[in-house]
Amino acid sequence: MSDLREKFERDGFVIVDVLSEEEIAGFRAVMDGLLSESKHTSDTNIHSSALQHLGDEISDFGNEARQYYFHLLTKPGTEPIHDAFYHPKVLRIVEELLGPNLIVNNASILAFNPGVTYSLGWHRDIIQIPQPEIEDWLFSKARHHNSIQINLPLVEENSLWVVPGSHHRANTPDENAAFAGSKHYAPVGNEMPGGIPVRLNAGQAVFYNNNLIHRGHSTNSELPRRTLHMGYHSASLPPTWHFYLLNAELLTDDYLAGLDPTMRRMMDEYKACLARYPKMEDTWTRAFNGL
Repeated sequence: MSDLREKFERDGFVIVDVLSEEEIAGFRAVMDGLLSESKHTSDTNIHSSALQHLGDEISDFGNEARQYYFHLLTKPGTEPIHDAFYHPKVLRIVEELLGPNLIVNNASILAFNPGVTYSLGWHRDIIQIPQPEIEDWLFSKARHHNSIQINLPLVEENSLWVVPGSHHRANTPDENAAFAGSKHYAPVGNEMPGGIPVRLNAGQAVFYNNNLIHRGHSTNSELPRRTLHMGYHSASLPPTWHFYLLNAELLTDDYLAGLDPTMRRMMDEYKACLARYPKMEDTWTRAFNGL
């Protein structure tokens, strides 16, 4: 096992330098064309990312003082950023950590402008699973979690917070107390024992197991957030529930025809996997996971 894989298995996340200065500048130029840093609002309320699983509209950016979540693969006009999602270094590291034959299942932007205070409650990415069906074995080492998420900022940030090592175990009593009876989200403002910020420079990526207890949190940031957010699984094994984030209904023939060949192939592979595994609710059963 490589040192990187060993650290990933132990902590649930690793940080790797990915982009060159030239690549950072190129992606920032595209991003600045989509999202204006000068757009501000008189709204001073604190908002969570209420639409993160549905995706925001780029035209709405800056209307509220919150983080925005844009699903890129179903947003015409974002094609110049798509090559970030098949960046050779990203794919090589994901294969090292997860396995071969990768399928992209999330390609998004996380963004806000300076001055925003943003906080999402601590959680694991299991919002798709009904709370009565969330069992401790889902976080066991005996189950291979066939999913990796990546945050790749174009501006330095520390908006992601994690509890290292929490991906391979059930909640501790103190963590359950912080979750206050929920298996989805802890109340905003509740602190989590052992939670730390993941500090990233522009061009550095954090690769993380999204079964980690984690949150998004930033207080009156002096910098904008411009982060590429990606998700992958290995086609060598069945996917997890997080595979179903993409809205496949928007991957129409007309839309796919406008993609470059590499992204078109990746989306065709996604649709083929979806045809093979059409029911998200199967993915958290013991039989589906071979247990």
